[in-house]
Amino acid sequence: MRFTALTASLLALTLGVAVPAYAAQHEHDHQQAISQTKQAALVVESAWSRELPPTAPVGAAFLTVRNHSDQTDRLLRAESAIAEITELHAHLHEGDVMRMVKVDAIDIPAHSDLTLEPGGYHIMLINLHKPLVAGQQLPLSLYFEQAGQVDVTVQIKNSDAGTSVAQPEMDHSEHRHH
Repeated sequence: MRFTALTASLLALTLGVAVPAYAAQHEHDHQQAISQTKQAALVVESAWSRELPPTAPVGAAFLTVRNHSDQTDRLLRAESAIAEITELHAHLHEGDVMRMVKVDAIDIPAHSDLTLEPGGYHIMLINLHKPLVAGQQLPLSLYFEQAGQVDVTVQIKNSDAGTSVAQPEMDHSEHRHH
């Protein structure tokens, strides 16, 4: 094959287009690998919620976060298509009543596990778009300071799930957003 000016021009044009495209794909793959590595250091397990009556305006999601990294991470927010509002919450004990309050973030210390559970930290699902029915699932996206977005599937369990320990009365009056 003869190497002509036309062949050289076509080769240069092809390489000129292919090299930036390869570099861009390589950078995307590299960034994706970093994201997956950060998420592997942070593992979300056992995501669940309770079945509720069809007219219930609020629900809650519970889960365990395992932080295998050398640094503290923070859960900054959560989102779910099943609710109009999704918030991070904690409980305050006031006498014999537990009151839920919104929190800005939840710290997950390095090399530790944190369980969001009834009576502790949890994710509040406010103004539900559809009922929480046992046996079904709901999507939940968690946003961490270090690990970024982690999507989980929340299993909806029967209404007595998580009630093996007697829970004090809870005040839900603040969670009816209109």
